[in-house]
Amino acid sequence: MQTDAAREQAQEIFKAGFNCAEAVFLVVTEAFGLDVPEQVRLATAFGGGVGRCKEEMCGAVAGGVLAIGALCGRERPGANWDLAARLARTVRENALAAHGSIRCGDLLHAFGEQTDMQACIRFTTMVAGQVVARLREAHDAGKLVLSAAPLRASGDALTNRKCCK
Repeated sequence: MQTDAAREQAQEIFKAGFNCAEAVFLVVTEAFGLDVPEQVRLATAFGGGVGRCKEEMCGAVAGGVLAIGALCGRERPGANWDLAARLARTVRENALAAHGSIRCGDLLHAFGEQTDMQACIRFTTMVAGQVVARLREAHDAGKLVLSAAPLRASGDALTNRKCCK
Protein backbone atom coordinates (compact mmCIF):
# COMPACT_ATOMS: atom_id res chain seq x y z
CA MET A 1 0.00 0.00 0.00
CA GLN A 2 1.33 3.39 -0.94
CA THR A 3 1.29 6.34 1.45
CA ASP A 4 -1.59 8.11 -0.33
CA ALA A 5 -3.70 4.94 -0.28
CA ALA A 6 -3.00 4.54 3.45
CA ARG A 7 -4.17 8.09 4.07
CA GLU A 8 -7.35 7.54 2.07
CA GLN A 9 -8.09 4.30 3.88
CA ALA A 10 -7.50 5.89 7.29
CA GLN A 11 -9.96 8.64 6.40
CA GLU A 12 -12.58 6.10 5.29
CA ILE A 13 -12.14 4.01 8.42
CA PHE A 14 -12.31 7.05 10.72
CA LYS A 15 -15.44 8.32 8.97
CA ALA A 16 -16.96 4.82 9.22
CA GLY A 17 -16.91 5.19 13.01
CA PHE A 18 -13.55 3.96 14.23
CA ASN A 19 -11.46 6.30 16.37
CA CYS A 20 -8.02 7.72 15.51
CA ALA A 21 -6.05 4.88 17.13
CA GLU A 22 -8.18 2.18 15.56
CA ALA A 23 -8.00 3.75 12.10
CA VAL A 24 -4.19 3.92 12.06
CA PHE A 25 -3.81 0.45 13.57
CA LEU A 26 -6.17 -1.13 11.02
CA VAL A 27 -4.67 0.58 7.98
CA VAL A 28 -1.08 -0.20 8.90
CA THR A 29 -1.51 -3.80 10.01
CA GLU A 30 -3.69 -4.72 7.05
CA ALA A 31 -1.36 -2.95 4.60
CA PHE A 32 1.39 -5.31 5.71
CA GLY A 33 -0.68 -8.47 5.59
CA LEU A 34 -1.66 -8.80 9.24
CA ASP A 35 -5.36 -9.25 8.63
CA VAL A 36 -6.77 -10.00 12.07
CA PRO A 37 -9.66 -7.51 12.43
CA GLU A 38 -10.45 -8.39 16.04
CA GLN A 39 -7.03 -7.07 17.05
CA VAL A 40 -8.37 -3.54 16.53
CA ARG A 41 -9.66 -3.89 20.09
CA LEU A 42 -6.05 -3.37 21.24
CA ALA A 43 -6.23 0.20 19.94
CA THR A 44 -9.74 1.17 21.07
CA ALA A 45 -8.97 2.65 24.49
CA PHE A 46 -6.16 4.84 23.07
CA GLY A 47 -8.70 6.97 21.17
CA GLY A 48 -9.01 10.55 22.33
CA GLY A 49 -5.67 10.61 24.12
CA VAL A 50 -6.31 7.45 26.20
CA GLY A 51 -9.92 6.84 27.07
CA ARG A 52 -11.05 10.21 25.65
CA CYS A 53 -9.25 12.08 28.46
CA LYS A 54 -7.28 14.11 25.88
CA GLU A 55 -4.45 14.33 28.41
CA GLU A 56 -2.13 11.71 26.94
CA MET A 57 -0.58 10.72 23.62
CA CYS A 58 -2.74 11.27 20.55
CA GLY A 59 -4.59 8.09 19.65
CA ALA A 60 -3.36 8.21 16.03
CA VAL A 61 0.26 8.10 17.25
CA ALA A 62 -0.60 5.36 19.75
CA GLY A 63 -2.32 3.33 17.00
CA GLY A 64 0.80 3.66 14.85
CA VAL A 65 3.05 2.53 17.67
CA LEU A 66 0.74 -0.43 18.36
CA ALA A 67 0.84 -1.40 14.69
CA ILE A 68 4.64 -1.23 14.68
CA GLY A 69 4.70 -3.54 17.68
CA ALA A 70 2.24 -5.93 16.02
CA LEU A 71 4.37 -6.10 12.89
CA CYS A 72 7.92 -6.06 14.23
CA GLY A 73 7.73 -6.43 17.98
CA ARG A 74 9.40 -9.29 19.73
CA GLU A 75 7.81 -12.57 20.66
CA ARG A 76 10.22 -13.79 23.33
CA PRO A 77 12.19 -12.28 26.21
CA GLY A 78 15.60 -10.99 25.31
CA ALA A 79 14.87 -10.75 21.58
CA ASN A 80 16.08 -7.66 19.78
CA TRP A 81 13.57 -4.84 19.50
CA ASP A 82 15.82 -2.15 18.04
CA LEU A 83 13.80 -1.86 14.81
CA ALA A 84 10.48 -1.48 16.66
CA ALA A 85 12.01 1.14 18.98
CA ARG A 86 13.57 3.08 16.10
CA LEU A 87 10.36 3.08 14.05
CA ALA A 88 8.21 4.10 17.04
CA ARG A 89 10.62 6.92 17.89
CA THR A 90 10.57 8.12 14.27
CA VAL A 91 6.76 8.14 14.19
CA ARG A 92 6.71 10.13 17.43
CA GLU A 93 9.32 12.60 16.15
CA ASN A 94 7.49 13.10 12.82
CA ALA A 95 4.18 13.76 14.56
CA LEU A 96 5.88 16.06 17.06
CA ALA A 97 7.53 18.02 14.25
CA ALA A 98 4.17 18.52 12.53
CA HIS A 99 2.46 20.27 15.47
CA GLY A 100 4.92 20.65 18.34
CA SER A 101 3.18 18.06 20.51
CA ILE A 102 1.75 14.58 20.40
CA ARG A 103 -0.55 15.16 23.38
CA CYS A 104 -4.18 14.95 22.29
CA GLY A 105 -5.32 18.06 24.17
CA ASP A 106 -2.45 20.16 22.79
CA LEU A 107 -3.23 19.04 19.27
CA LEU A 108 -6.93 19.81 19.68
CA HIS A 109 -6.02 23.27 20.94
CA ALA A 110 -3.67 23.82 17.99
CA PHE A 111 -6.32 22.59 15.55
CA GLY A 112 -8.86 25.08 16.93
CA GLU A 113 -12.53 24.83 16.15
CA GLN A 114 -13.26 21.87 13.92
CA THR A 115 -16.31 20.51 12.18
CA ASP A 116 -16.90 16.76 12.09
CA MET A 117 -13.42 16.16 13.53
CA GLN A 118 -11.81 17.16 10.22
CA ALA A 119 -8.52 18.27 11.80
CA CYS A 120 -8.29 15.01 13.76
CA ILE A 121 -9.00 13.07 10.58
CA ARG A 122 -6.25 14.96 8.72
CA PHE A 123 -3.75 14.30 11.51
CA THR A 124 -4.79 10.64 11.64
CA THR A 125 -4.34 10.24 7.90
CA MET A 126 -0.92 11.92 8.09
CA VAL A 127 0.22 9.53 10.83
CA ALA A 128 -1.12 6.47 8.97
CA GLY A 129 0.76 7.51 5.84
CA GLN A 130 3.99 8.10 7.75
CA VAL A 131 3.83 4.76 9.57
CA VAL A 132 3.21 2.88 6.33
CA ALA A 133 6.08 4.77 4.67
CA ARG A 134 8.55 4.02 7.49
CA LEU A 135 7.59 0.34 7.60
CA ARG A 136 7.83 0.08 3.82
CA GLU A 137 11.33 1.61 3.94
CA ALA A 138 12.38 -0.91 6.59
CA HIS A 139 10.89 -3.75 4.55
CA ASP A 140 12.54 -2.61 1.31
CA ALA A 141 15.89 -2.30 3.12
CA GLY A 142 15.54 -5.91 4.30
CA LYS A 143 15.21 -4.92 7.96
CA LEU A 144 11.56 -5.92 8.30
CA VAL A 145 10.78 -9.50 7.40
CA LEU A 146 7.10 -10.22 7.46
CA SER A 147 5.87 -13.70 8.18
CA ALA A 148 2.36 -12.72 7.11
CA ALA A 149 1.04 -12.28 3.57
CA PRO A 150 2.95 -10.03 1.18
CA LEU A 151 2.48 -6.26 1.21
CA ARG A 152 -0.82 -5.17 -0.22
CA ALA A 153 -0.61 -3.03 -3.33
CA SER A 154 -3.94 -1.35 -2.70
CA GLY A 155 -6.54 -0.95 -0.01
CA ASP A 156 -9.09 -3.31 -1.55
CA ALA A 157 -9.19 -5.53 1.52
CA LEU A 158 -10.03 -2.55 3.69
CA THR A 159 -12.96 -1.43 1.61
CA ASN A 160 -14.43 -4.93 1.87
CA ARG A 161 -14.09 -5.13 5.68
CA LYS A 162 -17.14 -6.46 7.49
CA CYS A 163 -16.72 -3.91 10.28
CA CYS A 164 -16.62 -0.88 7.98
CA LYS A 165 -19.80 -1.54 6.01
